[in-house]
Parts: sequence; structure tokens; C-alpha cells
Amino acid sequence: MPCTQPSPNYTSPSESRGYLLAHTNGGLNQMRAGICDMVAIAHIINATLVVPKLDKKSYWQDSSNFSDVFDEDHFINALANDVKVIKKLPNEIGSSMKAVKYFKSWSGMDYYQEEIASMWADYKVIRAAKTDSRLANNNLPPDIQKLRCRACYEALRFAPQIEAMGKLLVDRMRSNGPYISLHLRYEKDMLAFSGCTHDLSPAEANELKTIRDANDNWKVKDIDPMEQRSKGFCPLTPKEAAIFLCALGYPSNTPIYVAAGEIYGGDSHMGVLQSRYPMLMRKENLASSEELEPFTNHLSQLAALDYIVSVESDVFIPTYSGNMARAVEGHRRFLGHRRTISPDRKALVRLFDKIEQGKLKEGKYLSDHVIESHRNRHNSVALGNYCSFCEILRVSSMAIIMTGGIPESEQLYHNQLVWMLENNSLLKKIREWEDRGKFNHSLSIDTTSWLCPESELGMRIVSSKTQSNTVETTMGVSLLSTFTSLVNVPSLTISTTPTIRCPSNAVVIRCNKMDTDVPGENVLRRREVLKCFGASVGMELLASSGSFVEMASAADLIQRRQRSEFQSSIRQTLSAAIKGKPELIPYILTLALNDAITYDKATKSGGPNGSIRLSSEISRPENNGLSAALNLIEEAKQEIDSYSKGGPISFADLIPFAGQSAVKATFLASAIRKCGGNIEKGSILYSAYGSSGQWGLFDRQFGRTDSQEPDPEGRVPQWGKATVQEMKDKFSSIGLGPRQLAVMSAFLGPDQAATEALLATDPDITPWVQKYQRSRETVSQTDYEVDLITTLTKLCSLGQQINYEAYTYPVRKIELSKLKL
Repeated sequence: MPCTQPSPNYTSPSESRGYLLAHTNGGLNQMRAGICDMVAIAHIINATLVVPKLDKKSYWQDSSNFSDVFDEDHFINALANDVKVIKKLPNEIGSSMKAVKYFKSWSGMDYYQEEIASMWADYKVIRAAKTDSRLANNNLPPDIQKLRCRACYEALRFAPQIEAMGKLLVDRMRSNGPYISLHLRYEKDMLAFSGCTHDLSPAEANELKTIRDANDNWKVKDIDPMEQRSKGFCPLTPKEAAIFLCALGYPSNTPIYVAAGEIYGGDSHMGVLQSRYPMLMRKENLASSEELEPFTNHLSQLAALDYIVSVESDVFIPTYSGNMARAVEGHRRFLGHRRTISPDRKALVRLFDKIEQGKLKEGKYLSDHVIESHRNRHNSVALGNYCSFCEILRVSSMAIIMTGGIPESEQLYHNQLVWMLENNSLLKKIREWEDRGKFNHSLSIDTTSWLCPESELGMRIVSSKTQSNTVETTMGVSLLSTFTSLVNVPSLTISTTPTIRCPSNAVVIRCNKMDTDVPGENVLRRREVLKCFGASVGMELLASSGSFVEMASAADLIQRRQRSEFQSSIRQTLSAAIKGKPELIPYILTLALNDAITYDKATKSGGPNGSIRLSSEISRPENNGLSAALNLIEEAKQEIDSYSKGGPISFADLIPFAGQSAVKATFLASAIRKCGGNIEKGSILYSAYGSSGQWGLFDRQFGRTDSQEPDPEGRVPQWGKATVQEMKDKFSSIGLGPRQLAVMSAFLGPDQAATEALLATDPDITPWVQKYQRSRETVSQTDYEVDLITTLTKLCSLGQQINYEAYTYPVRKIELSKLKL
């Protein structure tokens, strides 16, 4: 259910009747929403939109212009078919022809088509004095709603320098593993505006009241802070956020990015959170002062960096439902319903108060209560991917079904689904089923059936470590769902010590289909066992990488360094070879695919074993034209073997590595193109796009053995002649689906555009083709890159036994007879 593609009846605007000026107001995300609304309004009233002016007078006092925060040229070009946008008002327009208008809040089509459009008779320029909340959320035509989404998620992207730095921060966060973005809204302006003073000193509370009294735009001056907090109107304090995270089951070694400005009170209020979660990161400790210097003193630009890191995070947790929280959650929905957990602040306050009063201790009871009360407060459904009818209903849509309309509080940019349901036949179908008694509003559904595999929050898995010893391992809300398990895990042996600070829940594993619960037990059924296994594998991966690494012997560390240095040298050699013959990149990609896709699950034969180098295999019809790519790899192999201290490299390893180098070359070329051909800027952007952390599992699959016999014929289609169904069948035979087929389009022949056009004729593949095309063109999206890396990693490990000691230096033998004592 894409929310950006116009309907067949959509028409481009007719001749412009005048100019629409827009002066935005508020912080970054308030301005973003307002700008997108102005795009839709310009379309409705047939206006030429002048690039909006950003708010420079509000609390933030940011001097940034539109082009400092957003990619101005992209904004204009992306909306060319929707509304004409110009950078500034023509000089010949006189001031006497201008009108300043405060558009009514939450107005619909009639207001703009009648009252506002009628002003063209007297004025050539209409200036919107304020932009936020000018357009209604509901009762608008679907194409207007889709235009608002196009403006928000496709046209309005950040300036290249912000995108590059944002992606660099994401890359550095991911180097520590999957991470949470915690939008900690414990900042001076928010506390002053909301009147929340819990845990503050009297001096701090008085300072906030002084700020509130001095701000004329904040109309409410006398606020009861206790009443505010009891109603859930206050952001969580850093201490409360720490208790909440622990209760959900997140272990203390979870990487957390704090998306916020300066925390009020600094270290005096951050102590508990920092002590419980030492891997607490901010912009300031992820990047150097020199790297952040261009953004310093520009709060909108700094907020944009937090926005990017939050959108890309594995889990997003806002401690207050403000403009950024809603914008990020909505953007994550648009990208595929990435996990967002919204704390129930009103319910949590009662628990926090009991803890402070000594009536409640942190432990299993608190954890159970928090987990159960938040089971339905996170959006994990991915529309169009694997959701069922009931899953759709679970996402903020019950209000529509029961009341027949969208609540005003449900903003478009927060949740696109609600108005999509209202404006299509699905709602009618729901009501038909209601009338027939086929739909039950009680929703007696197994709630885990619509959640992501990590939905069992805070589980404790008991696994056998040695013969009679067991270890209980704390598992949190999984940040691990983004990791595809590509390694062979012999058992569920986990040596992590359970944390004392973050208690978790014991569960009982049941392998029957009975729905009867045993009193006093938390029951984990067969489906959840598989989910546990996936999470356990993820923990194993985390435990063996980055800052989670356990103590290793000196010999292990030396061996890892040797392999790492050798891989680095291989990449340099391949990169230089490919740079000299870039025209061979498509053929290198196909060579890597054809060598890997010979895998047969039934016989466990074939796969990326280097057999494509053999003359009897490279000469087959499906490999026609790949000889030049193989020759380039053979030449690179000679150079690599000359400096290898651990023996010659296998073709089974070198061909996948050549595919990786070719992919990286395309990523770099794409980044340079996005920066208008500027190599320096493109290289900076690529440092984020390259996603070195995403290649971690690929690099571990290093130590394959060459096959001495060609793989059987008939296992690889001739991609240029194959039908879409034949391609789907082939990918399905090795455990891949339409999504992976779409992302591998560049590997399926020399003309990627032609391949994608063919794939787009299949309804199962079309959404993925469109998603990846959009991802490649939008700087703020990395879905294409991440999915391509993941799929290539999977392909290059099919059926292969990895020798993890390959290419390490031979051990020098010691002749004991020569030792002198």
C-alpha cells in the first residue's frame, strides 16, 4: 500500500495563478511538516511555491536558510510534476500585490479552493504567515495525501553535508552492533514549556518558570508540575528512561544513541542512565569537534543529524510524543515499520513513584508489568511485506473502525496508514465482515503473531553450557532482528553473564498447540522457541564482534590481524584492477552470482566454490561474456598470491571478494553522482554509504576451498533470456524470494535498468523494485545497500565450509636441539 505513488486520475497542476510565500515556524520537524503542507496547498490553489523561509526568530534562534538544511535543487526537481517551485520571488512583483494571510488551522479542500483561491482576483502573491497545522489530516482526496507524503519522504531530503555526516554517525553506531536511538527530550526548552520539574532542584525549577514567563508564544504560565506528570504530560527523566529500558530487558551492553540537545542539568541528571548503560553515545563523542564544527550553533542542522540516526536505528524510543518523535516514527513506518516503542508515561509514573517510595522494587514483577503494558505500543508491522489482514488492524486503526473516522490527533506524518484505510476499499470490506459477524472487535489474537521475531520482551533462555552446568542469559527486546544468521552455530551455548541491573523473565517452553495456559507460568510455545533461537544466534554474533568481544588468546588476536591485513590488501588490489576497467563491473557481478547460484539444497553441492573458473563451466551459454571478468580476476590473483604469506588465495574466495569490490565501486559512483559529480563530497558521503559494519558477516566467510570439478549443468538460467517466473523459481530453490531477486537486479546481466523493467512486470516483485529505485535515489535511505550486502553475503556462503585459519602465516618451527641452556 504505497503512500506516494499518484493514482491514474492524478493530474499535474494547471497554469499558475500566482505565488505562495511560506514563512515556517517552530523547530526542525514542525517546519518540515509545515513545508509539506504548503506543497499540497500550492497544488490545490494552482500557485507557484517559493522555497519556504525557515524560522529564525523562535526559541532556537537558528540562522540557517532552507539550502543549509535541505537539498534545495532536489526539492525543486522532485516536485516538478506536482507544483512549480522557484528559489525566490521574481523582482518585477510589486509589494502592493502581496497579501499576508493566517490560514485557518486544520482546514480542508473547500477552504483553500474557495476562500484562499478567491484572493487571486486581487493579489499576485499570498504569504502564509504560519505553516504548522494548516491542513486537515482527514477528509482530503487520496492524491493530495500522497502528495504530502511525496513531499515529506522523497522531495524534502537533507542537504548533502548533513546526509553525509548523519550516515557517518550511523556507520559508527553500527560498528558497535544494532543500536537503540533514545529521543531523550529532557532539554531546557521542553521542560520550561511543559512545566515539568520532577527531580529538579528549586533553583532549576525557578529558572524554567522564568523562561516560560518570558516567552510570549507560550500562553500557559501557571502549570502544576505534579498534575502534569500524573497525567503523563512530562517527558521521562534520564533515570526513568534507564528503569524503563531495564524493565524491557535490554542488557547493559546495549549501544544507545541519545538523540537530544543539551540535557538539562548535564551529568547530575544523566548519572543513573550512564551507569546502567555505559555504551551511551551522542554526536559529540561519535564525531570530532572538527567534523561537527560546520553544524555547531545551528540547532536545526544538529537536530537533522539526530533525525537521520534515529530513522536508521534498530529501535527508536521517544521519551515524549513531540514533533520529532512523531516525525521519526512516521518516517520509520514509511520505510517499513521499523520498531518504535512508545512509553506509556501515565502508567509508568505510578510505577516510578512506587519505586521512589520503596513500595516496589525493580525485578520480575516490574518487568512483567512493563512488558505486558507495552506489548501493543510498538509498531512492528511491515506493510506489503509479510503482514496479514489482522496485522494491519493492529496499527493505530481501531479508532477508525470503531468511530468511522480518523482522530485529529493522528497526524498524517505520524501514521500514514490511518488515512489510507479511510480512503480505500479495505474499510468497506471490514464493515462488510462486521455485518456478517466474521470480524471480532475483541481481537482475540495471539499477539506475538503480528510482532517481529523479537516480540517476546525480556526473555530468559536457559541453555546447556557443559554437561551439568547451565547458564541463564538475559535477553532483551531484540535489536538483533536486522541480523540475518549466516553462520553455523553448533549449539545454543551462551557464556554471557546475566546482568543484575536489568532483571528478565523466566519462561517455560511448550511444544504443543494447546492454548491453555498453566497458572503461574509464562508459556513459550513452539513458534517462540524459533524466535528465541534467532535471538540467541544474534547474541552470539554480538558477543563475537566489536566491543562485545570476549578475552582472546594472543594467538587468536595475531591470526585475526593477519587475516584482516590480508583482506585489506586483497581489496586494494581488486579495487585498482576494477578502477582500470570499470566497464567490467556488471560482468564481475554476474560472475559472482553464477558461481554461487549453482548450489543445490537436495544434494548440498555447488555454490560459491570457484568452479566457474574451469573452462568447461565458463564456456556454458549462461556464462557467455564473462571470460573478460574472469581474466581480470586471474590477473589480480597472480598479484595477490605474490604477497600472500598464507598460501595462494582460492577462486572460491577471490570471486566473491571481486563481487564485493564491484558493489563498493557502484556505491561510490552513486554517492558521487548524488553530490553533483563532486568526488570529494561523494567520497565523504560514501564513507557513510559504504557501511563497513554491514560487511562484517561477509568478511567472515573467508576460507572457502576450490572445487576441482565443474558444477552440474542446468543450474543457472540465462538471465538475459529467462522469464521472471524462471528467475523467481531459481531464487526460491536456494531459499531467496522476490525481495532478494529485486535487490540483485544489477547481477542479472549488463543492463540493470532493463532487468528492473522486466522484474517490475511481476506483482510480487514490483513493490521491491520501486522501493530499491527510490532508495538509490534518496540519500537518506540505505535499504538498497543493506539488503544487497545481506543477500550477497547469503549467496556467497551457500553450502560452503569455512576454514577460519586459512591464509594465516605458517607457525615457525623451533628446533629444540639448538636450544642452549
